[in-house]
Amino acid sequence: MSTNTTLNPACSTLLDSPDNIEIIRDQIAALLAVDLQNQYRLATEAEKPDAQDYKVSVYLEHSDPFQLVDTNTPNANPFPLVNITTDSSDDGNGTASVGKQSLTAKFFLDVYASGNTATADMGNKAALRAWKTARLIRRILRAESNTYLGLRGIVGKVSWNFQAYNPGDTQSVLRMRIVRITLSVDYVEDVEIASGITGWEVYGIITDENGRVLIKAAEERKESEE
Repeated sequence: MSTNTTLNPACSTLLDSPDNIEIIRDQIAALLAVDLQNQYRLATEAEKPDAQDYKVSVYLEHSDPFQLVDTNTPNANPFPLVNITTDSSDDGNGTASVGKQSLTAKFFLDVYASGNTATADMGNKAALRAWKTARLIRRILRAESNTYLGLRGIVGKVSWNFQAYNPGDTQSVLRMRIVRITLSVDYVEDVEIASGITGWEVYGIITDENGRVLIKAAEERKESEE
């Protein structure tokens, strides 16, 4: 026996808003872009001899940062940098309610650093720079003002894991070291995020064609668009 049933769309509006996991990923990038830029400014003003080590670029979902290396310019490379990617999300924590799902997301923050010198200790320098950059990232994201990644009520526990390794496909002219920071973030989905970084536009951070985060203060961005 067959019946004539008309199925109507379940959603009557355009689903163009990001899920919370996307906003959390972008929030991590925004927090790092703001503070790493400030760390470089402070190191430069203090005339630190290693000020360039604090000039760390932030990238989103860039699968192969080695493509950014300029092979035509000696000793020119984009490192140190940190690339943020979303690895997975699961509902191992169960469901808080019908309209609120409890999830755990895993994000990779891959720190790339190079020796950047034509000496025998390039590998050592690359390792030290990678761990220095990882230290900066940890301290920034664990700062009191960044508790719950600035998304209290949405983000719960944030767990950390660090692992260093050598890239397998780097160019021979570079000595590289990578420190992978794995963030496991407990959060809730299907709940609207009411606030993020004060004074910053988190929902649409600017990136260039390579995924580099070019975040600006909301006021500055408004002026540049006028």
